[in-house]
Amino acid sequence: MDESQRDLWERFIRNECSTAEIEQLLAQFNDAANEADLRALIDVELHKEVTDINPALPDLEQKEADIYATLRPFIREKRKSAFWPRIAAAASIALLLGVGGYFALHKKRAPIQLVQNQQTDITPGQNRATLTLANGQKIILAKGLKGQLAIQKGTVIRAGDNGVTYNAKNKEEEVSYNTLATAKGEQSPYPLVLADGTKVWLNAASSITFPTAFNGNSREVKITGEAYFEVAHNAAMPFRVSSNAQTVEVLGTHFDIKAYTDESGISTTLLEGKVKVSKDNQFATLAPGQQSFIPFKGNSISVKNANTEIAMAWRNGLFKYNLADIKTVMRDFARWYDVDIEYEGQIPNKTFTGELYRDINASEALQILSLTKVHFKIDGKKIIVTPN
Repeated sequence: MDESQRDLWERFIRNECSTAEIEQLLAQFNDAANEADLRALIDVELHKEVTDINPALPDLEQKEADIYATLRPFIREKRKSAFWPRIAAAASIALLLGVGGYFALHKKRAPIQLVQNQQTDITPGQNRATLTLANGQKIILAKGLKGQLAIQKGTVIRAGDNGVTYNAKNKEEEVSYNTLATAKGEQSPYPLVLADGTKVWLNAASSITFPTAFNGNSREVKITGEAYFEVAHNAAMPFRVSSNAQTVEVLGTHFDIKAYTDESGISTTLLEGKVKVSKDNQFATLAPGQQSFIPFKGNSISVKNANTEIAMAWRNGLFKYNLADIKTVMRDFARWYDVDIEYEGQIPNKTFTGELYRDINASEALQILSLTKVHFKIDGKKIIVTPN
């Protein structure tokens, strides 16, 4: 760390930084390579002599407990270590703000009440989905459900630890269609395994309509919302996914489609293989690590290199963002926590970079987001967003 960065840190501690300088400091520390420097700086602040700290402030032991409570969503003891480098970076940013807020801001104003009206906190979504059969029968799918669920003509539907499977014992002359759907506050508890072996996972407020068996020269399904596919390879039988006016055609590959109607368009992110994305007379071919975008208003197709970790965060139990605005984040929260979002006043143009676990209550997630200097209030099944 050079002298200019150290000077910026010292000015931050003294609450002398502008908003732009704070954002510059956060950008430097939002890099796992700088974690050691950040830990050292924080350690110095936490172990300053008591005489260096305003005696009117809470004692250091209590403040450390407060900081730990803020970071608790990031440092669950039972978490796998594979995510640690990224979690450490995100946690470091939160700790940075926690220390800065204590040593620099607390003596000038009372702590902000991050979430009010918490008589009924909002719990995270659950692993649950509803399977609707061709005859209209509905089956609630959840962890632990096992055994034969139904027989539709020549297809047996079973649930087990590895998912819901469709096994066509005999060729169906007339294909039946089923729909798997998740409501707001739900995601599929395990993969749906189609008759060809393709696996599908659904995010919140999503659905897939599919045949119980694949006959003919192609395999075709239709989705709403967001779904992740691991398509079984079959060169003689292309797999096609339609969502709104977009069609994705593949032979065998792994990809994610995000087609929520409250977004500005449809994003398709490719992880493995190759896909062709088309709308009307426009098309584009994606390579692994690329993402296409088709706006709802128009048929142009843009392609860019994707952050696949962000695209797949929901499958890994995370919210993950890079310079996402508050409204983008709150759309995800609305679907996962099954809440309405209300905005009051002029919301500042702040962005959020970091990751949060999806299995924490809304108040915990909002407390972390409030570090963007936006205020959140829970009111029943509604989150109210206001300027800080």
